[in-house]
Amino acid sequence: MASSDVGKVASASLGAKINEIGLRRSEENARMSASLQFGFYYLTCHLLSISTYLIDHGFSCWLAYQYHTQGQETYFALTITFVVMPALISTGFSMRWYLQDIDDPTLPKAPLWRWGLRVVFLLLQFAPILRYLDSLLYGIGSILAARKNQKEKQQYLFRRMVDEDSDASLLRLFHCFLHAAPQAILHLMVLIQMARQKQHATLQAYQGWAVMCALISIAWALTCYHRSVRFARDDKEKLSWQGSTIQFCWHLMGTASRILALAMLAAMYPAWMGTVCLTHWCVMAAWLALGHHQTAVCSSRCEELMFSCVLGLAYILAFIAPRDGPTRYTYLAYYLVCFMENTGALVVWCVGNSSAQNPSLYYGTVGMQILTFLLGILFMLAYYRYFHPSGTSTTIRKSITITEMPDRLSKAGVSGRVFSHTL
Repeated sequence: MASSDVGKVASASLGAKINEIGLRRSEENARMSASLQFGFYYLTCHLLSISTYLIDHGFSCWLAYQYHTQGQETYFALTITFVVMPALISTGFSMRWYLQDIDDPTLPKAPLWRWGLRVVFLLLQFAPILRYLDSLLYGIGSILAARKNQKEKQQYLFRRMVDEDSDASLLRLFHCFLHAAPQAILHLMVLIQMARQKQHATLQAYQGWAVMCALISIAWALTCYHRSVRFARDDKEKLSWQGSTIQFCWHLMGTASRILALAMLAAMYPAWMGTVCLTHWCVMAAWLALGHHQTAVCSSRCEELMFSCVLGLAYILAFIAPRDGPTRYTYLAYYLVCFMENTGALVVWCVGNSSAQNPSLYYGTVGMQILTFLLGILFMLAYYRYFHPSGTSTTIRKSITITEMPDRLSKAGVSGRVFSHTL
């Protein structure tokens, strides 16, 4: 072949390659633009987060009132404690974050009326609700900016919406482990005890609804947290609504199985349940501390130890990966431990209880615990097999380089109050 022909072939190949790169970049920019839009998916997630939070709190307060009117002061005191203390903790964290935002030069100063609104919501112990409302306002503002073709403002408001959503999701995570989980175990334990004695049928119905709302709140809080972490990071693929649905079912079934096992044990031997939870907490905290699972939220070894203790407490209910990386064998070890603990609770329930007293309760709780655990495993496998986003998104990273966003936009793009992992 002549040298001129070789040159023509090389030029044609190079031209085709350039056209392919240009087309790919156009698709990447279009995907980036679509990902920075506040749509029906975001709106639905925000409304579900607000409604589940309010309904969960409403049922807890209603049950506290019912316990008080029926003279069950111990359950009344425990219910009120698990309502007030988590709310105070969430309020303290939210106020601290607001004060930190004052020193951030990339954020605009909040007007006086907004501070007044913040104080009112925080006094009412509705810290996550205020964050969700702020996130909604930023999202609506991004839509209006997009209609006016103000691209830079639209992207900035979208990023602010994502940051507020990340803060709200982290507050919901506190609510999940400090309020909803203890309430679910408490009410389900009392429900089982009353069902064994066939007492207070009306109160049992309220307790059943309260437990169901708490389980939904926990599962949705975990799902929203993992979703918000991905949306807050530009180097991660976003979680689709199908993936969120399957992940919600996974967390719902896994949480229901875990809480049912603990409640069954607590209904028989409360001290044993406390011992199991304490041992589980200590083992998980020691594993995290000795494994040096460093994350972005820890700047020193002391903070790592504190973080290990907090995350170890959360591991009583659900697993949250402390950092990016392969989690297959970690999940296998965690669910193996939970399986052994749940099986132990079932054995204690079957040996220490009698099926003749209430057969439907005896066999129903055992069957439900096993079924929810197996469904949780199946939903988890389905999520990782069919609905899990890809690991690192080079597409989005390239799009950011091409579009050359302003510095303040990129700084607002990743909230500093989320863990460094994704699920």
